[in-house]
Amino acid sequence: MEEPHNTSFEQSKILKKYYKPDYSQLFNKIKDIKTPVKNEILMSLLDGNWHTELDLIRVAKQKMRYMGAVTLGTMIHSLNHHLKNDYVEKREINGKLSYRISDNYVGLTRAAYNKYRFKMD
Repeated sequence: MEEPHNTSFEQSKILKKYYKPDYSQLFNKIKDIKTPVKNEILMSLLDGNWHTELDLIRVAKQKMRYMGAVTLGTMIHSLNHHLKNDYVEKREINGKLSYRISDNYVGLTRAAYNKYRFKMD
């Protein structure tokens, strides 16, 4: 009988499976966002929960006086276009438009903003 050959522990295969170069590029793009309003919006979405459009507008108005639904929608579209197509998800919940960071990117975004906060201190 042939012995089972387990190659899943080879370093090259592990790196290929778990290291995604586009994630490091995405990390750098998140880290390099300079617009204060976009930073505030992303920081409020770091918990991974759904946030209503009105909640995000309130957060953004602290940095930008003239902020409405159209401006917020444009910023979210810009973030999705700049970072990834499905980076910030949009869904209608209980008749209200809501946003959240996609589950795939919450941890990566938290890591980027922890580094961002330490640079700012």
